[in-house]
Amino acid sequence: MPIDPASYIQVFRVDLPPDKAAEMANDPAALEAALGVVPDLDKLHLIDPKALADIGLSGYLAEGEGAKAEAVAVDKTRLDMVRTPVLLLLPGATRPDDALVVRDPLVHLGDYPLEEARPADGDLLTPSAEGLIAGTPPRPVKTVNDKRVSGMVAMVALAVAFLVAFVMYLVAS
Repeated sequence: MPIDPASYIQVFRVDLPPDKAAEMANDPAALEAALGVVPDLDKLHLIDPKALADIGLSGYLAEGEGAKAEAVAVDKTRLDMVRTPVLLLLPGATRPDDALVVRDPLVHLGDYPLEEARPADGDLLTPSAEGLIAGTPPRPVKTVNDKRVSGMVAMVALAVAFLVAFVMYLVAS
């Protein structure tokens, strides 16, 4: 049964070393030779499963790419055992009328439907959207700047010191 490439992630194992797999993923002619069509390169990902040690390829597909967890769970063991690079054709990478003909070095691992988006029920209200947040302190009342007052005291002290020095000069002369 053909799938709708607009709502499925298509997963392929690439039986090449990582550097050669990366070259193939960026070469439209090589992709056409391996898939029978040239996919949209912006909707194609090359994954190194070794880098996914914590969650595995199955976890990445479900959590990172949005595939239905139930569909991925069926192939979890097989997907998590893959150690060679993996090519993902994301939704929209090919047209619905494109027929994929998978050839070496690709091996088809599976097609996984995307989770359906769930619409929000009602308005999304949060306390921060309803006005002032409780517990927020009021703004401090603006007072006279301490630096300005200190500067004025210093200027007065300097003027008094010059006045005393001037008087001493007059007395001494």
